[in-house]
Amino acid sequence: MPLALLESSSGFALIGIAFWIWMIYHCATREPNSSQKILWLLLVVCVPDIGSLIYFFVRVVKIRG
Repeated sequence: MPLALLESSSGFALIGIAFWIWMIYHCATREPNSSQKILWLLLVVCVPDIGSLIYFFVRVVKIRG
């Protein structure tokens, strides 16, 4: 059953929403308090799909790498 859910479009939507929430949480807790934090949060919240991916590849990968 879980595999069938992931193969459906609703499964991909759930994964996308979880990723979006994770990026909001990451930005809110890991970015230093500054105007950049506000801009990143606005990007991720206002443009969820693209904003989350941009934040992930620009900030999260850079922080971990």
